[in-house]
Amino acid sequence: MLWAFGQDAKAAPAGAYLPARDVGQRLEGLVATAAGLQLASGAAAGSMETDPIEAPAFDWLVPWWNAETAGAGTAEFFAQAETSAGWTGWFSLGRWGRVASSFSRAEEAAKVEADTLTLPAKARRYRFKVELSAGPDGAGAALLRRCGVITRDKASERPATRLHYLKESAAKVPPRSQMVEAEGVKGRICSPTCAAMALQWLGIDLPTAFVAADCWDSGEGIYGNWPFNVASLWRLGARARLEFFPNIEATVGELFAGRVIIASVKFGEGALTGAPIKKTNGHLVLLRGLRKTETGGYAVLVNDPAAGDPAEVSRAYDLAEFERAWSGVGYLIEGRR
Repeated sequence: MLWAFGQDAKAAPAGAYLPARDVGQRLEGLVATAAGLQLASGAAAGSMETDPIEAPAFDWLVPWWNAETAGAGTAEFFAQAETSAGWTGWFSLGRWGRVASSFSRAEEAAKVEADTLTLPAKARRYRFKVELSAGPDGAGAALLRRCGVITRDKASERPATRLHYLKESAAKVPPRSQMVEAEGVKGRICSPTCAAMALQWLGIDLPTAFVAADCWDSGEGIYGNWPFNVASLWRLGARARLEFFPNIEATVGELFAGRVIIASVKFGEGALTGAPIKKTNGHLVLLRGLRKTETGGYAVLVNDPAAGDPAEVSRAYDLAEFERAWSGVGYLIEGRR
């Protein structure tokens, strides 16, 4: 589900994504303008709260957003779900601003780990809330352009990719290695390194360390907070959103249209042939295309920032192996702002 405000509402993607006007919501201290959702005149803070939103059965929820926070203002995002025991309380899923923080919290009804709300049982409805604020002096208020939520049932089987629906594509994304960065952070910045590659591909050439600092989650002490990386990409000049792709087949339209996806992978030792790391509990790579193989199958083309040398970042992985490793979650890079 996507909420788009102002000019972005006119360009909201089709399908499951709806302009803000199509979702019931209550605004307090906020107004929707041509620029986006912002504080009403004289208000120091305000909120948007949606009506209950129906969704396929889910036990996992993650938000994302594109917001202007150049001043001291902040944007904080909340969700609650309706379970068999009733509605959970509101859970914060991150506060974005000059300093970004997430707030892990566990209760019997649900828990938040950095950017992700998980439930012990399936739900079919949720509500979403955004709180915007200005700085202490009333200046520099946050402005929201787009935000959204992705949900899924973690136990559901993902449909197999049908090879005859695939097409060859290959975006030429400049390679970067996270392993050439500072010793203390190089093993932790796969996500911002991929973001830096995507930005350079769009003509926005920034140091990897600068991109990493911009998405830093001071609450959890991590660089890999998914919505923070999407919000940072926006702040640094790219249009991006968080998506869940059930399989590689679902990416074909995006890749063939010239977009790229920063994909979250997890695999055991030896499970991803040709990877620069033997195994991982969580890693990000940049998915940039598909290539036919001599056997009639397809290889997945990626830039893998874990390679020790930028010259070795470009890789081709077996499609079936990559699909098993990929969670389906990815930052879709739509283009420049």
